[in-house]
Amino acid sequence: MAWPRTEADAPMTWRDVVARAMRPADRQQPFALVSPLLRSALLLGVGAGFALASVLSVSLGFHLPLGAWWLATAQAHGRIQVFGWAGLFVLGVAFHFLPRLRGAPLRWPEMVRWLLGAEVAGLLLRGLAQPLLTLAPDSLFWGIALIVSAALEVIGLGLAVTLMAGTALRPGAPKLRSKVALWGVWPFLICVALSLTLAPLVNLVGAIQAAQPISGGGIVPPLTDDASVLLGLFGFLTPMALAMSARALPLYAGLESIPQRILWPIACGYGAGLALALIGDAGQGAELARLHGAGLALLGAALICFLVIVTRLMTRRGRLPAQVRKLAPTPEQVARNYTRHISDERARYGPYVALIISAYLWAFLAGALLVVDGVAIALNASPPVTLDAARHSIAVGFIALLLAGVSVRMIPGFSGGHIRSPRLVTTMLWLGNAAALLRVGSLLAQPLLDGASAGAALDSALFGISGPLGLTFALILAITLWPALARSTPPAGEEAGG
Repeated sequence: MAWPRTEADAPMTWRDVVARAMRPADRQQPFALVSPLLRSALLLGVGAGFALASVLSVSLGFHLPLGAWWLATAQAHGRIQVFGWAGLFVLGVAFHFLPRLRGAPLRWPEMVRWLLGAEVAGLLLRGLAQPLLTLAPDSLFWGIALIVSAALEVIGLGLAVTLMAGTALRPGAPKLRSKVALWGVWPFLICVALSLTLAPLVNLVGAIQAAQPISGGGIVPPLTDDASVLLGLFGFLTPMALAMSARALPLYAGLESIPQRILWPIACGYGAGLALALIGDAGQGAELARLHGAGLALLGAALICFLVIVTRLMTRRGRLPAQVRKLAPTPEQVARNYTRHISDERARYGPYVALIISAYLWAFLAGALLVVDGVAIALNASPPVTLDAARHSIAVGFIALLLAGVSVRMIPGFSGGHIRSPRLVTTMLWLGNAAALLRVGSLLAQPLLDGASAGAALDSALFGISGPLGLTFALILAITLWPALARSTPPAGEEAGG
């Protein structure tokens, strides 16, 4: 007796094979896939990025002997902080969170380990080779090591772009426009992808220039270094932070979402400002300087617009959202439950919302400084405030505090673990803001105190303290998050596709 043929028994055609291979998996990858990225980021921050910052601030603040090694170390420190400590952390969160917004699992997940290895190796080699090259400018070994470090970053960041693009354009996944949450921040993500494509190439050019025995001496030329900072800080980290703020904060902090009709104009204005700033930074001349200034001003204005909207939403936290109140059958009971939920979160995760709000205040200051300096440069005048103040307000204030505030709430939700203690979150709130205040404040006060020797000495001493404070902040963040990152079992329903 012959059994009836079923669909499973039928021979597969080549079209069936291709369709099955291109069909997304039914389940998302677990958090364990990306947790090594986050752990590596924290270790890089404590052991390299913030450690180098402490050496730099203490040596400058207390007038220790400086040389070319100081500038080379500063450039290496910036690279490690942007693409190591903050960059790897942001990529780890993005590789877990964005596929769920996309409704399809991460494409080619086996690339994550290669990305991590190439990026960590490149950054550690950069932190070692560049300062040592200034001590031996004719050293062929350290010159090649510096170029190899940049080549490794081309591989690492290239894989990061490949993963994001492959996931976004994955065959068989739902249409992008059908995923409203992802589509709303799409212009920000385009900016991130383009910046991550250009940043390692610019870095490679800078490494080759710095490795030249006579003209380089271990120092990346100012134009190349400025372009690298723009791409890393304002092209990668800030747009990604804005995109995650627009989508993750409403989900985890109980806020109303920002509609697409508001996000897209802000994102497009921000992207246009970044493009103008990069074009203007490509050379010298009055016209290019005007473009650079206009781009900086547009960047600052877009940043301020976004922050005003998010701040208004943050002030409504603790109150039941209007759309929920309208749909609830018993609004009073739902409101009480919502308030109790907010109170429980404060007890469990500490003042993470205060960390986020303070991060936005630093970003607002950076936006204002960018507008002021950008307008001055566009008018062919000297910027009234050093651009380093805006850069450090973004890096030390906005990115560091936002990363801490968002991660202590999101990471336990991803992994099913817990943070070490909510009291440590309070400590981070004070330490992080103190480090940002001393670092940015010393830059803002420098023109006023340069005339008086006592004032200049005080300004240098306060700047010198900012580095160790930042290092302590990074160490406490690592201690706070480590229990959540060490857990390998995701919470119930975490692996489900979404």
